[in-house]
Amino acid sequence: MQDSKVYNIEALFERLTYNQHRQLVLFCGSQKWAATELNKLTSKTTSFLTLSKESAFTQAQWPEHLHQILGQEFEIAVYDGYSGIIPNKLAALSGTVKAGGILALVLPELEQLSAWCDQGVETWQNHGQILTISLFLKRWQTLFSQLDISIVSETHDSKFTLPNIKAADELSHRLTEQSNTVDQLVTLLTDSQQYVLLTADRGRGKSSALGLLASKMPRQSFVICARQYQAVKSSFKHLAKALGIEYSGNEKTLSNLRFCPPDKLLQESISDEIVLVDEAAALPVPTLIKIAEKYKRCVFTSTLVGYEGNGRGYTLRFKRYLAQYSPTYQQLTLNAPIRYELGDPLENSINKLFALDAEFKAPKQLEQFEFTHISPEDLLQDEHLLKQAFSLLVLAHYQTSVNDLRQLLDQPNNKLFAIKQQNHLLGICLVSIEGGLNKDSVAMIAQQNRRPKGHLLPQQLYHLLQQDTFLNHRAARVVRIAIAPDFQSQKLGQQLLNYSELQLQDEVDYFGSSFGCNAQLLKFWQDNNYQIVKLGFKQDKASGEYSAIVLKSNKSLSEEMHQLRVHFSQQLTYQLLTHFKALPDQLVARILYSSNKAQINASQKKRLSNLLEQPAHIEHGLAHIWHIALEHPWLLCHLSTISQRLLIRLILQGNEKDLVRDELGLQSKKHLNQKLLSLAAEIYAQI
Repeated sequence: MQDSKVYNIEALFERLTYNQHRQLVLFCGSQKWAATELNKLTSKTTSFLTLSKESAFTQAQWPEHLHQILGQEFEIAVYDGYSGIIPNKLAALSGTVKAGGILALVLPELEQLSAWCDQGVETWQNHGQILTISLFLKRWQTLFSQLDISIVSETHDSKFTLPNIKAADELSHRLTEQSNTVDQLVTLLTDSQQYVLLTADRGRGKSSALGLLASKMPRQSFVICARQYQAVKSSFKHLAKALGIEYSGNEKTLSNLRFCPPDKLLQESISDEIVLVDEAAALPVPTLIKIAEKYKRCVFTSTLVGYEGNGRGYTLRFKRYLAQYSPTYQQLTLNAPIRYELGDPLENSINKLFALDAEFKAPKQLEQFEFTHISPEDLLQDEHLLKQAFSLLVLAHYQTSVNDLRQLLDQPNNKLFAIKQQNHLLGICLVSIEGGLNKDSVAMIAQQNRRPKGHLLPQQLYHLLQQDTFLNHRAARVVRIAIAPDFQSQKLGQQLLNYSELQLQDEVDYFGSSFGCNAQLLKFWQDNNYQIVKLGFKQDKASGEYSAIVLKSNKSLSEEMHQLRVHFSQQLTYQLLTHFKALPDQLVARILYSSNKAQINASQKKRLSNLLEQPAHIEHGLAHIWHIALEHPWLLCHLSTISQRLLIRLILQGNEKDLVRDELGLQSKKHLNQKLLSLAAEIYAQI
């Protein structure tokens, strides 16, 4: 191996420090060479973090979760690409680099990227797949020649890109915008009911601004809400600093600020506290709406461009709600970075490499469009098309992250279908082809010896009925359907789904999807002839939603589909009275929905008639109504709103009468019995 080349990186550090900028530096060569070179570099400072599985790197670590990386600052951050390029992890690491520092990325020589696969590619491969070429890395190979980066090479001449000298502002000047924004928040929230959206890109000081806000209003109580306490430590840290008090990094209540996760916040009684929702884009919009309905003074912060999820879709959907129900809401934006200067080379490079700068731009009006299949090669060759597709995914789901960008390019079993209007995407449907497992894999699953990576839908269905059928047959799992916000509610999603099914009908035996279940989403799938066959027990901490599986048989699985429906129905009868007692009544109605209007027998009609003739005995007839509703769920669709809610909350879910009476606004037991009689009368009128 060639001796290490001599290079001088000090000039780059000096220029970056002067400009208060950061930069991406590639160390291209063998892993062993890179470890030697970077160990020399990091030995000159104590302010460094190295992410690698290779012990040859000094203090190498490989944390599993992003919160183990975020919230720290380093002069040098090292990422070993040989250990696996996980976009979320690399992007999060870039956020820890402070002004004057570098992100060192270890890769093979750049000309090798087109034929090299890192360990991380396994993350996006299903069991039985072997990927030899990474289109994600081929894209990087092209982009590296366009970016403001430096390259240290084992076999080639090194290249250093020194940023142009600029008059860097002092930190206090960069804090001016944040200080003014905090003052605006104080004015808006003092003695008035107000909702405020505070948006910015990463590194603009949103979380610290929330802590400073609490310090400026010491007599006002605040509750700060986030999915994890780790995410709001900056708020507590800046509150403590402003008030001159100690903060050890673990206190969940400090002065007038306390932490509360979203699920617990929604269970609390309403108080005079101001609610601060940090990274609101990480929460589903229905959860945010519930918070807004319960608390009348709220600040919702969101990162527009981020790696833990993206805020553009949240901003659009939540703003529509606020515009309708609270048109006086305010929106503030932080533009200036806090920890480094504007025009930061590292920020620009990360945004380009992970398409974080992608903004979806829809046509002004819906005209003639076409359906098409988009291959990963199409995305690689057309950066505009890739950014449109990724930005649509971002708009569609709050959990979309930069990992999804790599999945688009490096998951061989993914199919991407789209609606195009000239050069614009109007919608995309991402489908994963699963199943078709061999006998050995099926045997291992049956013996619970292993859970092959991927194949989520077949494995979950197998565990429901313990039948190999779902593992042997091939499935198309719809991962995501995303329609441009301006053209939703125009049946485009339904048309795109139908097109995708048509393209795959000869390739798979059944279609399905898994999603956080709410009444609106379930109705979409039911309208497209999908049937719900499972509702998971685990509730999402942020949304409170349970994961549902819906299926649609394409070929010869009608008997298995029937068995799944019967199994689900039998389980649900009991679960509504136990685990799902609090399930929203609108969702229960959708789950029980059936268009099959089976006839009610004469004895059931007679018993219901007798019940109406003896109103004093209405409570004794609830069991009969329970049986009728479960055997003939189509009846629910034609009940008045209060009768439907009463049937579900009291009879099918078995909730306490006092609880149901309060929920429905009924004043007394007599009033409740009157509504029960009305329910019985409505059912009898239908039959």
